[in-house]
Amino acid sequence: MRTNIVVSVLVVVLVSSCGSAPEKVEVDRSMPNLSVTVTFNPDIYGTMMFKKLYPTYAVWVEDVKSGDVRTLYVTGKAGRDKWIMADERPSSVPVWYGARKREKPVETAGTVDAVTGATPSGQTFTHSIELPAVMMNKKLAVFVEGNVSFDYSEHYPKNAGKGEPGFSDVNGQPSVVWKAVLDTGQSGTEADLIIAGHGHVLGEDHRIYPDMSAITTAKDIFLHVGARYSPGEAR
Repeated sequence: MRTNIVVSVLVVVLVSSCGSAPEKVEVDRSMPNLSVTVTFNPDIYGTMMFKKLYPTYAVWVEDVKSGDVRTLYVTGKAGRDKWIMADERPSSVPVWYGARKREKPVETAGTVDAVTGATPSGQTFTHSIELPAVMMNKKLAVFVEGNVSFDYSEHYPKNAGKGEPGFSDVNGQPSVVWKAVLDTGQSGTEADLIIAGHGHVLGEDHRIYPDMSAITTAKDIFLHVGARYSPGEAR
């Protein structure tokens, strides 16, 4: 019989940081859980008001067979669609916005807020979730989508006008999506996420575009992204 009570299924653990951290919430490690670790690359981020522009990003998993979605974490502005001088920014994490529409819990008020946090800063963060029963003994696709605004490039120039090639509004290069597949039917497994493609530069759809030939520094906003499944002690 379990004697401990877990208040939330989300945890954001600070592994190594020189900046602020989202609120930490405990995950019951005796239960099956999945963790995604993101290592930032602040050397390539721009600045605004003397502060680094850390990425907007989302972390989620999808059942490969059924398409069932669970969000582990999303940065605050993207999760709540509240931006400075903008009601929405569909270009920020467009692939996750599509996944969110398929995620059943978002039909319940407050669910997105439960996994939304301040953008982390520093070096490395780990985001974890207790796996729901419907995702046990399944193959899960693990996704991280990240985007840094104003990272203009030769292919997405700042001076491109609306309707011209490379126009991105304030987005610069589009979001980049990392992906790996984990089998929760195994006792424990881990994998490095690799780039699967990018999102639409203006957020006009939720597809992953595999052609990365026009993407430059956006591919390097994270130094490493890894995922690990643990069956927990109760298994």
